[in-house]
Amino acid sequence: MKAQRIRYFYGVFISAFTAVLGVLFVAVAVGILSDGNWAQGAYTRDLVAERLFPVSIVFYFWVAAIVAGFVLSLVYPVKDKPVKIPQEGATLKRLSARIPLGSGEKYDAEMKLLRDERCNRLIVYIVCAAVCFACAVASAVYLLQPTNFKGLAANEAMFRMMFWVLPCVAVALLSCVWATLYQRDSQKREISAIKRLIASYKDNPVIIKTPNAVIDAVRKFFTNKYTVIVVRAGVAVIAVTFIILGVFNGGARDVFIKAINICTECIGLG
Repeated sequence: MKAQRIRYFYGVFISAFTAVLGVLFVAVAVGILSDGNWAQGAYTRDLVAERLFPVSIVFYFWVAAIVAGFVLSLVYPVKDKPVKIPQEGATLKRLSARIPLGSGEKYDAEMKLLRDERCNRLIVYIVCAAVCFACAVASAVYLLQPTNFKGLAANEAMFRMMFWVLPCVAVALLSCVWATLYQRDSQKREISAIKRLIASYKDNPVIIKTPNAVIDAVRKFFTNKYTVIVVRAGVAVIAVTFIILGVFNGGARDVFIKAINICTECIGLG
């Protein structure tokens, strides 16, 4: 109990300490950017080192706190109990094979609920995929137009890109979160309905489902080890081909020069 309490308070402390350190780093970066003279060498190594020196002291204390936490874990070990994470999908698959036969209005209502939940989940998946695809297309349309990056300062181009791309990423992410949460709630409702059916018609025989030949064939094709090997080999060949093409058309040199510029002009290295 003592070890758990010590680890709890240490976790709170190191979390708050990490947040403070992050805020300090952001404040230094914003301070350098607000000077507005990056063209005259605001990102030089000397200036960045001067600005980061006060934060480095806090950083060293943070590293010491991390080391102290490692020592505490050795002095006060705690055996964490394994937490069972509910797997609605696996439970639903297991119970779906035990749905009994039956008749009557109550049985028909429960079966209709199962069909509705499955249909609603499919609709949610399609909507989520459509939203993600639309967001990806909208982002690609902006990013693949060179005119959006010509004649602009680097910071202005980045801000305009973020103004266009980040909302698309946020919408896609929120749609995926919504689909995940809806799937979990829908599966829970379906599991409850199946359990009611099993409890009410436990003496009836189980429904024997006829497997779909097309679905089984597609599943076997994509899970076949040779298919996986061929796909991986194809992706590797495409990657190597593009790397070679990039080397011969000067792309590697362009990337190298951009990397040098980032290190020397942006973060003040070199």
